[in-house]
Amino acid sequence: MKHRWAWVSIALVVMVLVATMAATATTYSNWSGKYRVGETVLFKVDTEQFWWWGCCCCCCNQQPACPAVQISGWHVADSTGKTIYQVVFDTPVDASGWQGSWGQVDSSNAAVPAGYYTLYVDTTVGTLSRHIQIYDPCNCCWSWSWNCNTCTEVASITNCGCRTSLVLLKEVATNNCCVPLFWWPCCPNH
Repeated sequence: MKHRWAWVSIALVVMVLVATMAATATTYSNWSGKYRVGETVLFKVDTEQFWWWGCCCCCCNQQPACPAVQISGWHVADSTGKTIYQVVFDTPVDASGWQGSWGQVDSSNAAVPAGYYTLYVDTTVGTLSRHIQIYDPCNCCWSWSWNCNTCTEVASITNCGCRTSLVLLKEVATNNCCVPLFWWPCCPNH
């Protein structure tokens, strides 16, 4: 009987560790968003079908594949919520082959100052948003500041086993699947 409880305890600990690592990996990959003044902000929209513990969600039988996501435009707002730069497409574009870029300028093509901004992308599944911090490496005040607005961003929209996410391409380049807590091996093909 003791051995049985030992195995159950080990299994529960392993399940908690796996769940923690998955949550940490997601949080870690979405934590980014800091750019130096003048650095181009590259971004894209990803859609993936996800599974939880080897089972699909309740409505996967009704919708086996994720729908093609289209983008109708995007804009950047400053910390007050005022739109400072906007792009609207004449016809929606497929998210699968699209990549956006923002050169840290406003609508009059003037460079924006260091500060906090929000990137919004309008898609057929809803509006995605990510917070961006532009910092001046020569100004020590920006190097230790924390972004407190992450609770209001909509980095992902989940519907029926499909997740559509706004991905800052700088995140992809900085290895978004290594879990810093456990030094977990990196995911290939991510």
